[in-house]
Amino acid sequence: MTIVVDASVIFAWQFPDEDGGRVEPIVRSIPRRGCLVPSHWHAEIANGFALAVRRNRMSAAYRDGALHSLTQLPIEVDRESSLALWSDVQRLCDASGLTAYDAGYLELALRHGLALATLDRQLARAAAARSVELLGLSPP
Repeated sequence: MTIVVDASVIFAWQFPDEDGGRVEPIVRSIPRRGCLVPSHWHAEIANGFALAVRRNRMSAAYRDGALHSLTQLPIEVDRESSLALWSDVQRLCDASGLTAYDAGYLELALRHGLALATLDRQLARAAAARSVELLGLSPP
């Protein structure tokens, strides 16, 4: 079954100074399961990597390799997620205090009935409260 993977999982997997071992099994399952992401995902990943280079958390060469490795994964962008930003995503923001970015992942998982992988505590709590399956990452 396809999964929704948020940026926190990708960053933990790719940043040299984070414990990627926690998320390695999830990322390794993407070729087999597939991955669906909201329309803002590429911009969020690009911004996180740009900031990591600027803050010397990784080199530009490492970033380029990480971005290339992501292009090798079967990651599908949900084209309807941008339409939900002004409706369902806003309602999730109001109800849970999530950012629109994080609520976008939750909305996507809810709409498609998919499991969600995240390291974000607030997102995990909001997902658990709505009975969304969390992959190997339990809410605090």
